[in-house]
Amino acid sequence: MKDIKALQTISLKAIELPQFKEIRGKDWVSFGEKNLFPELLIDLYQSSSIHHTCVNATADATAGEGFYTVGTEIINTQGDTLNDLLENIAIDFVLFGSYAINIIWNRAGDRIAEIYHIPVANIRSGKMNEEDVVEEYYYSNHWANTRKYEPVRYPAFSTTDNRGDNASQIFYFKPYTPGADVYALPEYQACLNDIELDKRISRFHNAHISQGMFPGLFITLTNGMASPEERQMIYRDLENSFSGEGNAGKLFLSFVDSPDRKPIVETINQANDDYYIVLQDRIMNSITTSHRVTSTKLIGINDASGFSNNADEIETAYAHFLSTVIEPKQKQLTKSLQKIVRAFGLNVELKIIPSKLTFTNTVQTLPPTL
Repeated sequence: MKDIKALQTISLKAIELPQFKEIRGKDWVSFGEKNLFPELLIDLYQSSSIHHTCVNATADATAGEGFYTVGTEIINTQGDTLNDLLENIAIDFVLFGSYAINIIWNRAGDRIAEIYHIPVANIRSGKMNEEDVVEEYYYSNHWANTRKYEPVRYPAFSTTDNRGDNASQIFYFKPYTPGADVYALPEYQACLNDIELDKRISRFHNAHISQGMFPGLFITLTNGMASPEERQMIYRDLENSFSGEGNAGKLFLSFVDSPDRKPIVETINQANDDYYIVLQDRIMNSITTSHRVTSTKLIGINDASGFSNNADEIETAYAHFLSTVIEPKQKQLTKSLQKIVRAFGLNVELKIIPSKLTFTNTVQTLPPTL
């Protein structure tokens, strides 16, 4: 039986931007620590409520109301439309800074037959050739376990070498970023540690409530050294009796035959509420700034002044958000997809219908006066 440790140290480290490495014996370029940087971004997205909201709000606005004219065009045998594709690649583009689609050419190689969204987190780039061009990509559903989920090779998108085994291709889009030749990095990369901090604070408060004994109390039993089995039993009894939100306020009763043998219960000083309020404000400002959200009201987050009834103020903030953040992203998406839809047989200029703000007027009816 393991003995109870009185003290334990932990080592925490900051999130660092990923390095792109070519590893001997691997056909793909490693993406960050253990080749799992996209999985780290997914974890942060799922663990930070502020970051999650910013990503969703930006992706929703980027997809808008879909494409003009051609949005309902069916693009594959599963019945997906261009609008479905737009919604999927919009959230990938915001979250990862890139997107990927699977292109399938017809037998003649003169027209795209099908287009499928493919999660860009599951894609790894092949190594560049002598002309600094990526000729292949690799797909795995679980890069942490490539023995079980063996990566599958796909040729990179090409309008010429697209027949036979090369008919199914990967189109990987990333905007130009200095120093990122193979993979894209998200625009919010500068606040990754603040997003991680938001996640850790949430888990800390949850653990503090669920395991209420830590770090609030330090209990010393002065009636001698118990055996390891007895210590384990005493610890379990105290934990079951006093930790957790359901045990708050319970009576702690001790029987001793001498004052010298009474248990010593010491309170461990903790940071006050103001500390966490200031820290949370700092985190929110950092994350929303990194996402270039012009007003937290646009993503449903209240500020110190409460929800504003001034529709003009919100419309002004939204118009600025559209022009500085959303429209540039829409331009990148439509420009990159233009050659794909034309090869698919749709000779139209892609345009996205912008989302519109709607306001509901609430009329309060006063009771009649007597």
